[in-house]
Amino acid sequence: MKKRIYTKRQAVGCILGVFLICALAVISPLKAGTVHAELDERFSKFYDNRWVVEPVDDDNYTGWTSIYIDAVMDGAEVTKVKSSNKKVAKVKADANGLEITYGVRTGSTTISCEVNGVKLSHKFTVKYTCPASVFKVNGKSALSVLKKKNVFVTKKTLKNKKVTVKAKKGWVITEVTNTKKGKGKTKAVKNKTSYSTRITTSRPYDGIRVKFKNKKTGEEQTMTYRKYYDSRNSQAG
Repeated sequence: MKKRIYTKRQAVGCILGVFLICALAVISPLKAGTVHAELDERFSKFYDNRWVVEPVDDDNYTGWTSIYIDAVMDGAEVTKVKSSNKKVAKVKADANGLEITYGVRTGSTTISCEVNGVKLSHKFTVKYTCPASVFKVNGKSALSVLKKKNVFVTKKTLKNKKVTVKAKKGWVITEVTNTKKGKGKTKAVKNKTSYSTRITTSRPYDGIRVKFKNKKTGEEQTMTYRKYYDSRNSQAG
């Protein structure tokens, strides 16, 4: 076998070639990383289900959801945060991206912000679908109100009065909370289509809260019938 002998020029060329290959190997991942960083300046697709929510159980509560932006979690700054309809939902920046707060009011708003100069916007909806075909308290239907919103407030004092609830087709009852004298007892219900119990409304907040689930879509809704309290003491929603 002949021994190969390199000239000085060939040796220098060989060294430069190796250096160029190494440089390309280092630069290529950086280019891929740059593309990935650009993709991160978007709302995370893993949390698309958080853009449509049910209203909170009652107007003395405030609901919240967190919307993740990968670039923000990696240290990027989120600016120019805005909700187009603050009556439906409010928004602020947090360590993950955005935190959206909302209440019982239904409707939609556009949530917008900027991350590294990239403008982001998305529609956020508080959606209510009446899941009950029957909701009677002391023999009287409460559906005239509960078809439009998920909370029925009464000033009446009821004592051991019957409540009858039936779910619409495709919906089932999964949970019932009965509050008496300020103390609530929650009972899990195994996918029943109807439920009956008795309630007493002697104090504010006393009443019943029924949780439903749509068997096909997985959508959940909650209906509340309760004694009146002064709304000036409630949280903003």
